[in-house]
Amino acid sequence: MENNNCRRLLQAVNEASFFMQDLKLYLDTHPDDETAVQMFREAVKQYKACKEAFEENCWPLRAESSGKNCDWDWLCGAWPPAKV
Repeated sequence: MENNNCRRLLQAVNEASFFMQDLKLYLDTHPDDETAVQMFREAVKQYKACKEAFEENCWPLRAESSGKNCDWDWLCGAWPPAKV
């Protein structure tokens, strides 16, 4: 069950990251689009929330996210990272 939950959470991280990056690319060529700027801000919040949920319930996605419980838990996840 935990593995399925981690896969679901990782999928949410990937989707939020894709949407955030897509908006960033759009804003590179349309920096005055206030609607897109607001959408980007919301996408960043969504990405951070998804990443936090994943790391809280599964394992750190990056080394700098490791050690929240005063232990070195980097590399505790699926290696190579599971394909979703």
